[in-house]
Amino acid sequence: MNYTEKIAKDAKVIEIDDQLLVLIMRQVETELMLEEKFRDLCEEVSNLVKEIKDVVKEVKRLSFKDVAKETIRLLKRGQKHELHKMTSL
Repeated sequence: MNYTEKIAKDAKVIEIDDQLLVLIMRQVETELMLEEKFRDLCEEVSNLVKEIKDVVKEVKRLSFKDVAKETIRLLKRGQKHELHKMTSL
């Protein structure tokens, strides 16, 4: 192999190495972008779960409030009924 062939071969190897490096850098950039998007999606899901949890708490609170109101209403009605029975004796 003469000197110019060796230089051409070395240049080809360097070109291949450069192309490989560019491909690896693109792959790393893509993976970093995907990782960032994944983190953003995880944060969105976490926020939605927190919002749902808060809504469930509020619904429970309102439901218990409504149950308590209905219970009080029924107790008052029962008291009035008992009072009416006692006064009519």
